[in-house]
Amino acid sequence: MLEDRSMSQEMSQCIAACFGCAMACNRCSDDMIGMEAHGNALLLNQCIRLCRECAEICLLVAQWMSRMSPLSDQGCRLCADVCDLCAETCEQHAPHHALCGPCAQECRRCADLCRQMLATLRAA
Repeated sequence: MLEDRSMSQEMSQCIAACFGCAMACNRCSDDMIGMEAHGNALLLNQCIRLCRECAEICLLVAQWMSRMSPLSDQGCRLCADVCDLCAETCEQHAPHHALCGPCAQECRRCADLCRQMLATLRAA
């Protein structure tokens, strides 16, 4: 829980990573909309959907952490899991879309920082 705590450096870094990941995911998904299918339309559609969902959870968790919500730990856990799923899908789709590789990197970074944030919250 984050009640009655000041903003730590770890929390600030996690919030920044969440915003960065959301930006990368929104850019990636928006660029894929209308993209010609490359033989695996299912992967393309899954990548678009996961990027959008990842962006949404990242923004929500960043907002929760910013206002010291007691739900931040649960949000960080979910955010890390969604970022991992998005990264896996973007890595599969990267040969077909130039923004998927950088998006996957941002997702991995965000997942790592969310897990670090969870460790910090548990230790407190």
